[in-house]
Amino acid sequence: MTTTWRRTIATAAGTGAPASDQYLAEELLQEALEQHWARVCRTLYHLVGDWSEAEDLAIEVFLRLHHHPPRDLERVSAWLYRVASNAGLNALRARKRRQSYETAAGQWTLQQQDPIDPVTELERRQDQAQVRAVLAAMRPRQAQLLFLRYLGLSYAELARVLEMAPGSVGTMLARAERAFERRYRAVEDKDATPK
Repeated sequence: MTTTWRRTIATAAGTGAPASDQYLAEELLQEALEQHWARVCRTLYHLVGDWSEAEDLAIEVFLRLHHHPPRDLERVSAWLYRVASNAGLNALRARKRRQSYETAAGQWTLQQQDPIDPVTELERRQDQAQVRAVLAAMRPRQAQLLFLRYLGLSYAELARVLEMAPGSVGTMLARAERAFERRYRAVEDKDATPK
């Protein structure tokens, strides 16, 4: 993380709190930034598909940590990923000009890879848009569960992040997958019917 982001957050985070409270809050923020910035940004990027938007959302997440830290400071990591996934899903639902963001992400992908078939790229973008639309239409808890699981979080990590009983993660995940599949198939069937 660059010092530019630290300055941006520090400028936006100025508070009138007593010096000792402010020092502790700044120490918490500094430690969280150093340990979690990159992963929170990647998490948000995977959800919203636009690196600039992911960084903006990450700044909001860390500002929220600074102003309203969790009660249990031992669970800052879980709190950050829960807040980040909420912020990402909210941005996904609110996005009105999805096409411009996907075009930018597609251009970045094309720059990183060898030239690919335009038809394949179009199909990939359509699949991504369909998955994002289905996630945005799902119940937030189910969407978070799927999103975080497919980012690679273990059942134990999912339980901590989403504050659920570890024994219920498998059942909740299976329900979320079924709900996703139903919605995804409904969209596919809708798209397949002649107009």
